[in-house]
Amino acid sequence: MSLRPDGKYRCDRCGADLDNGRAQIATKVTGRDPDDPFRLRQLDLCVAEREGAPFGCTGNLLGAASLANYYETRTA
Repeated sequence: MSLRPDGKYRCDRCGADLDNGRAQIATKVTGRDPDDPFRLRQLDLCVAEREGAPFGCTGNLLGAASLANYYETRTA
């Protein structure tokens, strides 16, 4: 959830308005900035339930398939 010029915090993937308070429960994803590979950028993804996305954008990007090895090593 980036603070946007309109003063609202919005999910960096879907743009949902999630107020200031929900920014604390976002999923943080950190990676290299494509415009400056020596700098890191942080993206904040919503976790708010909505139709088609029971875990918000977090569930769409970080589901069981994309974290298969993580879950595999936890159950071994």
